[in-house]
Order: sequence, then structure tokens, then C-alpha cells
Amino acid sequence: MPRLSVQQLFEDRRERLGLAWAAGASGSHRELTNEMLSRPGLGLIGHLNLIHPLIVQVLGASELDYIARMSEPASAEMLERLAGGDTLCIVVADGLPVPPALERAATRAAVPLLTAREPSQQVINVLRPYLQGELGEVTSLHGVFLDVLEIGVLITGESSIGKSELALELISRGHGLVADDVVELQQIGPETVQGRCPPMLRDFLEVRGLGVLNIRSIFGETAVRPRKALRLIVHLEFPADGGYEERDRLATKSGTRRVLGVEIPTVTLTVAPGRNLAVLVEAAVRNHILITRGIDSTRDFISRQAAAMRAGGAEPD
Repeated sequence: MPRLSVQQLFEDRRERLGLAWAAGASGSHRELTNEMLSRPGLGLIGHLNLIHPLIVQVLGASELDYIARMSEPASAEMLERLAGGDTLCIVVADGLPVPPALERAATRAAVPLLTAREPSQQVINVLRPYLQGELGEVTSLHGVFLDVLEIGVLITGESSIGKSELALELISRGHGLVADDVVELQQIGPETVQGRCPPMLRDFLEVRGLGVLNIRSIFGETAVRPRKALRLIVHLEFPADGGYEERDRLATKSGTRRVLGVEIPTVTLTVAPGRNLAVLVEAAVRNHILITRGIDSTRDFISRQAAAMRAGGAEPD
């Protein structure tokens, strides 16, 4: 299960946000886990909120001013609630001094209390994607992950179908390799899954007959990518019964595949002699880009054909 300690968060974003310890250093070992993200009513990070608890509570000038205007008993009660419960870390932003009462409450509860030089909204904007990236659920899939026309494409299919050879041809056409064989996938947002290569396999592509190739050494630095968001899955399959099955020529073998709770569009290509799969993959990616923009070529053609039939005949050349 992905987990992140407050100490690691502090070290990773100390320079970016100007973080410093104010109190609660004894709780630096406390960990944020992926399991917390799925707990009902528990948010990840935001400005002061005691109704819907947050794992990381951020206090800026407005929040501190609100607390300062409260009566001393009410303020003390609020700070005790803030430092207790599900709160794992408190950040006082805007370079403001920490109220002594908050410092005492954090020390008693051993809740890490940090200060940040940056404005509170900037702290949230920086830490939210960082936390989502570190705590997102992780899984692995078998296939070759490529950057094709700036779109993350996962090529899948049974063993020996030619995934690596296809990847090699796409790389030679100017596209980039992310991972071969094992692709580590992590959810970094509600609708975003990012793929990367395990460190052991980075830069390498195994091709039958050639062995293991170092793509970075052969094609240069621009031929590899450290990570990419998964946007399309291209599945390769052999023809049924060794031949093409008779079916509607306008029916595409496409759909979606659920990966870490995100629906990823899929396209299935049949592997057969004479088919240029690299060109087909590029065309599938270009068509996917058009579909995301609301342009469906097959639907447009069918609509045009239906209009021509209603008009009483085919359109002239």
C-alpha cells in the first residue's frame, strides 16, 4: 500500500514551499496512506475545515484571523479539535507566526505543525498533486507502454504476438518508449492513470532475435520517456480460426478497460501478414484525439449515408 510519512513530505517540498518545523516533531513518523483517501467524509488537503476533516489542514491569514477573533475558550476548543481526530499535519502558510495556543495543542497531540513561506492557496496547489501522486493506488500490467503523438498508449496482447517489434518500429518512427514488459500504473487523479517503468527495466526493450536493446543508447535521449498518462490501450489479437471473420466493416472493435477505477478507451487490431501495424496504431491515436474533440469519423459517415438515402439516392461524385 502506498504510504508517505510527514517527514518525507517535509523533505520533498521544503525548498519549494519554504517549510519549517514549528511543533509536533515527535509525530514526524506519522504516515499518510492510500487507504485514507477512500474513507468517507475524509478529505486530503485544504483550508481549515472541521466539519469535513482533512488529512492536511492549511491555515492562512483568513483562518488565523478567524481563530484570533474567537473567545479564548472557543478558540482553545477549536484548536484541540484541529490537532486531534484524523488530522495528520497542520501547515501555517503565508509566512505567518504560529499562535502559541496552536503550538501547544500540536505538541500535546504530537501532530506535526509546519510553517510555509508561500501563500496558503499555493501550498494547497503544490501539495495536492504531490500527495495524490505519492498515495495513488498502484498496479502492474503486462505490455509495452509508448508515447505516440504525445498520447500514452499501452500495447497489449498474448506472448509472441509482436508487441516489442511493433514498439521498435514506432520508436524508429520518432515515438518514445516508456516501459517494456512490465508497466507500473498509478492513479494520480480522479480520471488520470500514469504509467512508468520499473527501475530495473528502464531504457530496455526485448526483441526476439535481437535480445535486449538499450533504446536510449541506440536512438538517443529523445526516444525514451520517464512517465506518461495512460490514454489509450491498443490490444493485438490473432485472427479467429486463422482467418478474418466476416463482420460489419463499419463496426469497430473498440470499448473501454477499467484500470484503477478509470475507464481507458481500447482499440483491438488484428495481426495478419501485410498489415502495417505501426501505421494503424498511429491512425488509431489520431482518431482517438479526434474523438476526444467530439469528431467521430464513422458516425459522420453513417450520418452522411443516411442523409443521402433519405434524399432518394447516393450523392454524386
